[in-house]
Amino acid sequence: MAIFGDLAHHTLTDLFKVLSAQAGTLFFHQAYQGRTVEMVLEGGVLSALYVDGFPVPGAAQAQATVQHLHAQGQGAFEFQPRSATPGVGARQGARLYALPLHDLLQDTLARTIPADQLPHPETRFVAQPSGAEVPAALVPGWQLLAPNLRTGASAAELARLTGQSEAELQATLYRLRAADLIAPLRTVALSAPAVADSSGAPTPLTAAPVAAPAPLLRRLLGALRRLTGSGAA
Repeated sequence: MAIFGDLAHHTLTDLFKVLSAQAGTLFFHQAYQGRTVEMVLEGGVLSALYVDGFPVPGAAQAQATVQHLHAQGQGAFEFQPRSATPGVGARQGARLYALPLHDLLQDTLARTIPADQLPHPETRFVAQPSGAEVPAALVPGWQLLAPNLRTGASAAELARLTGQSEAELQATLYRLRAADLIAPLRTVALSAPAVADSSGAPTPLTAAPVAAPAPLLRRLLGALRRLTGSGAA
């Protein structure tokens, strides 16, 4: 049975838990820098990863790609289970590595984060009531930022509040996101629903013009009639 969703609503950590005993291909459509990612899963193990159809041969690069998707926190996904018929359904290819899914996101705190994977300084994040345990390495940063993250804050805002550099706070927010402690804050201006324009991009609905109060409108019309009548005389 195929599974569909978006990382904006289901974290990669939770998705891996659901798929831990499954075999098939997990697709992320245009979610990785506009490219499609295919993860070949075999019973809780990542055995191969493809970007736009090209295999990623190195385990470290494959893990970095997965961690980028997790930290990004958005992107449509689709899981296609492996068919019982060879060659049908999931991609049939060489087993490039055997990376346990539960370990793929574990060393996010230790590695250097590429600049192009850091969140934008103006992206606002909010604390998540997920009950996730705070990693020991993140406790100091979490204690400092948590009060502001309960209502939502960006790296730029936190830099002004804490005196830390934007780059340092971007890295901290990245790691807090990877630990499922925060998520991007997505709000719509004035709580208005959004509609898609011709390009497919969501556009906030604008408020309708407010009608002039009836008494004021009547006074204006009366003044206009008197002015017109005096001119005619």
